Amino acid sequence: MDRRQALKSIGMGAGFLVATPTIMSLLQSCTSEPEFNPVFLSKGEGHALRRMVDLIIPDDEAVPGANKVGVHAFIDAFWNECMEEDDQTHVRNAWAVFTDQFKTTFEKEELEKGKPEEFDQLLAKYLKTDEETQMGYGRKIGEYYQAFDSDPTVKPDTDAAMFSLMANIRGMSMWAWKASEEIGKNVLWYDPVPGMQNGCITLGEAGNNGNAMAL
Repeated sequence: MDRRQALKSIGMGAGFLVATPTIMSLLQSCTSEPEFNPVFLSKGEGHALRRMVDLIIPDDEAVPGANKVGVHAFIDAFWNECMEEDDQTHVRNAWAVFTDQFKTTFEKEELEKGKPEEFDQLLAKYLKTDEETQMGYGRKIGEYYQAFDSDPTVKPDTDAAMFSLMANIRGMSMWAWKASEEIGKNVLWYDPVPGMQNGCITLGEAGNNGNAMAL
């Protein structure tokens, strides 16, 4: 696998992002609207994405979850505005596999009819696999990328595509949630002009009661 393919595998599997001005503007513009109208995904895929994002980072009494800060809308907008055409095709191919698997597993005609517990079952099936299995999925996705370069009609391995898509959603959800204005300023330690470095202090003395720094 060459360097380009390796980087694509990392990006699709782990949700690796760089905070460019375009991405930051997407984060700032995404809020949780009562009705999610995706621009890249279909309505059913948007429903599935929103439910999975909520399962990955749910609300609690003190901290808003991913849906509340619009993470699902950010991911959809990122796929639409920030990805190259080939990578968009990979995402669409993965969603096609996901849709088929969901309909077969739960005997439903539409993703929009999916319940949180059903999406949670699929997340657990793939994201809780052991490291060796996940590495195997990564190799198969890498092989798919290589084959795609010479034959754009090739389709990814089913299990590898399922894992890659959900791992990508998980990674992007965590990144976008932490980078959102609500979480960055009101939950994490936000200090746009950091002061001196203090190495010999306890975690509780660091920043805002030991919270991670937003920037």
